[in-house]
Amino acid sequence: MSIGSNLGDRAGYLKNGVATIDSFEGISVKQVSPVYRTKPIGPIEQSDFFNAIVEIETSLEPEFLLKRLLQIECKFGRVRNGRWGPRTLDLDIILFGERARKSPNLEIPHPRAIERAFVLQPLKDIAPNVSIEGGSLESALDRIGIDGVHRLIDFDRIQTVGVLGASSNPDRYAYLVLNLLVEKGFSVFPVSLRESSILGIPCGRSISDSESQVETVTLYLSPQRQESVIDELIAAMPQRVIFNPGTESAENRRKLEKAGIECVEACTVVMLQTDQF
Repeated sequence: MSIGSNLGDRAGYLKNGVATIDSFEGISVKQVSPVYRTKPIGPIEQSDFFNAIVEIETSLEPEFLLKRLLQIECKFGRVRNGRWGPRTLDLDIILFGERARKSPNLEIPHPRAIERAFVLQPLKDIAPNVSIEGGSLESALDRIGIDGVHRLIDFDRIQTVGVLGASSNPDRYAYLVLNLLVEKGFSVFPVSLRESSILGIPCGRSISDSESQVETVTLYLSPQRQESVIDELIAAMPQRVIFNPGTESAENRRKLEKAGIECVEACTVVMLQTDQF
């Protein structure tokens, strides 16, 4: 099956969507392809998609599987307002073993998959020998090309990164780091007392508002402002907290490390620009 998103926290929707799929009885996720950044199809001007292919094992019949997938789309705020439009989460059955099926609601194999490089390329990554419409993935990709399809990040490398002190001001490092995190395929959770959303991603008022486990927190708060959030940070238990220049606090670092949280003093922007994140 394919999974895609081009609204808000795109990597987060993919990450949480796969976890939700795997949580349903009768469905087990076996592997997920790398995530690709792809150009949208159709006449509507919109943001690039993040796309991947998910291999699952299921005891459900195709129509019941489709029903589950539609429920998951709805859970993540998918609004169907016309063909080709932007969406928070898009789930499609591409292949179902060797089965072929055609009904008013479902056609397997997916009738347009053979023309979509954003489906065929990630499918080739995890199932290179599979055939579709009687031909190889390699020959199909040679025919249609892969323009506009760029490998972004391995799925299991997607972290959820909390940005404390997030800002919508383009002159601030906190804004630059949000852009870089999104561009490199990470899931982001901006925390701000002033902003309601940044880059189309809703802001939380505290790190505890995140519905996902936050693996890394990058701080853009002065040592004095950190005092009000340090207990919340310890309760959230990220794997790592990054103290950016100007936010260093020996006392707060000591508290976090005592709780078992790794602390790093570095510039998150530089870490991302030099692939050291």
